[in-house]
Amino acid sequence: MGLLLAVGLVSGCGSTAHRTTAAASPRTPPAASTSAHRSAVQELVSPLRLPLVHSSILPGYLLVADRNNDRILILSPEKRVVWQFTGLRQPDDAFFTPGYKSVITNEEFNDTLQEVSLAGKTTVWSYGHAGVPGRSAGYLDSPDDAYRLPDGVTTVADIKNCRIVELRRNGTIQRVLGGSCVHDPPSGFASPNGDTPLPGGGLLITEIGGWIDRLDSSGKLVWSIRSPVSYPSDAQLLPNGDILVCGFTTPGRVVELTRSGRVVWSFGAASGVDMLDRPSLAIRLPNGLIAINDDWRHRVVIVDPRTNTIVWQYGHTGVASASLGYLSKPDGMDFLPATKADHAPFAGSAVAVKTGASARTARPSKALVRVTKVGTLPAPTSRLSAVGLPDGRVLVLGGLVGGSSSRQLLIGPPASLRPVGALPSPTHDAAAVALGRAVELFGGGEATSVADVVRVDPTTGTVRRLPPLDEPLSDLEAVTMGGHAYLVGGYTGARFASAVLRVGPRDRTTTVARLPVGLRYAGVAALDGRIYVAGGVTTAGSSDAILRVDVVRHRVVRIGRLPRPVAHAPLVAADGMLWLVGGDASKAVLRIDPRTGAVMRAGQLPIPLANAAAVSLPDGRIVVLGGDGSSAVWAIRPL
Repeated sequence: MGLLLAVGLVSGCGSTAHRTTAAASPRTPPAASTSAHRSAVQELVSPLRLPLVHSSILPGYLLVADRNNDRILILSPEKRVVWQFTGLRQPDDAFFTPGYKSVITNEEFNDTLQEVSLAGKTTVWSYGHAGVPGRSAGYLDSPDDAYRLPDGVTTVADIKNCRIVELRRNGTIQRVLGGSCVHDPPSGFASPNGDTPLPGGGLLITEIGGWIDRLDSSGKLVWSIRSPVSYPSDAQLLPNGDILVCGFTTPGRVVELTRSGRVVWSFGAASGVDMLDRPSLAIRLPNGLIAINDDWRHRVVIVDPRTNTIVWQYGHTGVASASLGYLSKPDGMDFLPATKADHAPFAGSAVAVKTGASARTARPSKALVRVTKVGTLPAPTSRLSAVGLPDGRVLVLGGLVGGSSSRQLLIGPPASLRPVGALPSPTHDAAAVALGRAVELFGGGEATSVADVVRVDPTTGTVRRLPPLDEPLSDLEAVTMGGHAYLVGGYTGARFASAVLRVGPRDRTTTVARLPVGLRYAGVAALDGRIYVAGGVTTAGSSDAILRVDVVRHRVVRIGRLPRPVAHAPLVAADGMLWLVGGDASKAVLRIDPRTGAVMRAGQLPIPLANAAAVSLPDGRIVVLGGDGSSAVWAIRPL
């Protein structure tokens, strides 16, 4: 997976994503797990103390081979690392073994295979000589896609030896397929980089040379087809007989094709948030969504093929790091499904009952969040700005204290916020975002709206002014995507702002979209490359609209309605969902499905709360700070 071979491949096919017709939409997902399978999963879930799963997007956990960080991870739907193993040498893939007791991984550039016990976190089996490629017994040359079969045999694509090797547990070779570096299956393969096991026996072979081959359990060729992508990677056979395969190119794409080679679905744009850079593996989840390793953009994404939109992402697009929330060339993954008994998604988790132009919020049978008080601000503060930092701390900026604008800067864990410095001038109703290692505060004001931009160093508390915005702006919200800050709505001192602005060099702004109306005090959050706007104040009063903003296509669409008009409520993205907290003397915590706009009452705060700030933290919590008459710091954890 992802090996760059000089095999004279032609350039990649066009990669702009396209919608399929209804007849070509994703087929029925795999059948439900057997009781034996559920038992095996439960045996893993209990000793590892994996959290319960209540996600309609990721109905289980993702195992990820984080190659350039030399580790393998298990991620929960809330994007928490619930298990990891470090000390590997560029693990290129990772797959659960039958029974979910261990993980087998191939170190492609180290010419070895390793099996790691999940419970003990120890290497229990290995094959190959580290850093020494070879062809004789005991050696491999760039091994890829090592799978453990139910009978205990390990199968691996031995790329540079142009063969598929099947290994017994004692390290002896049971069978070799291929060996000739030409497309002549099963006698030869043009650099095989995938050997996916099939139900009932057999393998689906992917050749870097541009072919996909199906072999039966005896190793005989069943069929062979040309790949529609020039550098195919890790083809998967879908239950309907179609094939899902990645194009390991820049830009890359993922396609579903029929047995005849006709492409019926594709994802991957030429630029923007939907651009893929050398994606290596795509798998269909049981709910029909597609999980993709986007290797060279350092992220794993889940795509809804019905809308061709990214609905979940782990990793920061284009940023390689070993820090919490980051990946570096993730090159393999596997899915651990939730057990039916303990991890079934909530019934009606995406239900909004509409009546004319309004909607009633569906109520779950039990709360979807847990709310606890975790700290206290030095004084009751409303209309403040706050940013969650990668290390789990929170930075609080300005706000109204005792009815007057404040210069305060507070920092620390939610339970122990402490003063760290002061803003150059008092302000409230500003908007703050983290950009790199700094935090920038935009607009706000005291008696009038201002165009101020201030940069704060969270480490030292150092504050400096930056060039001002093009015009004054308060009552706005801000988010970051792709290393850029975006400002949404607000008040210029003369009119309600409708622009969605991207902030560029020297704080010059570019309008990337327009809201249907000018909007102040809205809830705004960014999720998977889109900006979402909920509620807010218009010139005609409070709004109940839920909007999605596409800054690449410059589009704004309404995806749903709140149960009633709401303003002064922060919106936060967490667990692949949007969460609207309080607002207008409300206690409600509402969950919004970004794919459908469906709204559900997830729980409630102990007190009504408007004009609070809310941020998400790497540990999955939503932290709510202050609000009208409140000094409390609340933690909301999706269950």
